[in-house]
Amino acid sequence: MLQTILSLYLESLLFSAIIVVIASLAWFVVRASKGRDKTQHEKREFLYDLLIINVMTIPIFAFGIIGLILILRAW
Repeated sequence: MLQTILSLYLESLLFSAIIVVIASLAWFVVRASKGRDKTQHEKREFLYDLLIINVMTIPIFAFGIIGLILILRAW
């Protein structure tokens, strides 16, 4: 039972990490293409903010995805 839950959590953690990283890269590319950050310091601050957002949202999305995986497997 514990092994099943752990494997589902790791699977959902991988999916959520992939989704969040792709979304962050897209957001970073759009922001860089518009030229919003003028100095190197502003670019670095935005990158740090983006990394902190990723670290905070990946586990939250993982629990949401694990719920969806459980529903789909039970269905």
